[in-house]
Amino acid sequence: MIWLLRLCVCLAVVVFVNAATDTHPDIPKIPDGTEPASTDENIDNELSPETKPTKETKDEIIPTPNVDEDVLPTAETPTGTGFTHRPPRPPTVDNPTLYHYIPVPGPPGMPGPTGTTGNPGYPGPQGPMGYAGAPGNNGNNGSPGPAGRQGSDGQKGERGSPGITGDPGVPGASGTNGERGARGPMGDRGQMGPSGRTGARGVIGPTGPKGSRGTEGKPGSSGMRGFPGSCDCTQSLVYQRAFSVARTTSLTASNGHMIITWNHEFSNVGGDFDMSTGMFNVTIPGTYFFTIHVYKSSRQNFPLVQLLKNGDHVIGVIDYGPNDSEDSSGNSVVLNLTKGDAVWLLLYDGKEIYSSHYKFTTFSGFLLFPNFE
Repeated sequence: MIWLLRLCVCLAVVVFVNAATDTHPDIPKIPDGTEPASTDENIDNELSPETKPTKETKDEIIPTPNVDEDVLPTAETPTGTGFTHRPPRPPTVDNPTLYHYIPVPGPPGMPGPTGTTGNPGYPGPQGPMGYAGAPGNNGNNGSPGPAGRQGSDGQKGERGSPGITGDPGVPGASGTNGERGARGPMGDRGQMGPSGRTGARGVIGPTGPKGSRGTEGKPGSSGMRGFPGSCDCTQSLVYQRAFSVARTTSLTASNGHMIITWNHEFSNVGGDFDMSTGMFNVTIPGTYFFTIHVYKSSRQNFPLVQLLKNGDHVIGVIDYGPNDSEDSSGNSVVLNLTKGDAVWLLLYDGKEIYSSHYKFTTFSGFLLFPNFE
């Protein structure tokens, strides 16, 4: 590094000297006030004793031609003005040829003291925008701050739109059966319907006197099969009674016990079943058969139905089971009824029967045989 620094200093001195002497070519180019180096001494030796400058003339300051005598070079004289900072070597009278001294850079001097800091320069123009740097890594999450004080209640917001209907919840367990309520008053008795037509009865002959019993004879041989006898069957049609009805929709008793009504009629022989009231009105006394079939389709609710005769409980149907949602139950009974009796079905409060166009829930009854005792 030292030899590189020295080389730079030497090059700077050469450039400085050349710049100072190129401005005024009439001024001889002479070195500074130091003695010539080895190269200058060789040149002096080649000159004749007559042409060698004496010590008195060598240090003499000779005015430079074409230069104002009052203007002398100083240490502050800038380079390039034609002045050098050492006295020139004048020519002799016998040898007018100018003495050209070839300057040789001396060793670099010690660095001078640091100058005072100059005034700040004007701000330079703004440089172009640099390329965007790569995004930095995400910093670590800071620790949670302390909980703030509870704010005051805000104003009530507007009512939101209804949400989407959720899925049905799990059916709850069925409650226990409540106590049986008090028997309600009996309703008004309906009007009696018209009697059917009576068929013609045959003539019965007079009965003869009963004779004495004879001795028992031996069994005789079987006789030939007789011809079919004649019968007036119109009399039996008078005593035919039968009905069968169904529901095509579900029914729930949501406001107390209710009489089950029916909206589909399979048959109503004799017309004793009233579709509008759901009651069977007895017009012919006798022995009747009744059957009930109910259906459920829910784990949350179940059917509880009873058959009433003139308002009194006779039989019931219940289908309870929280783990069974599709089920059917039934019950049947044979009753001796008199003319004017009424039979119907009652659905308990809060209970439900299910039906559809498949007619799952039905009620049927018919006369087995009349009784005129």
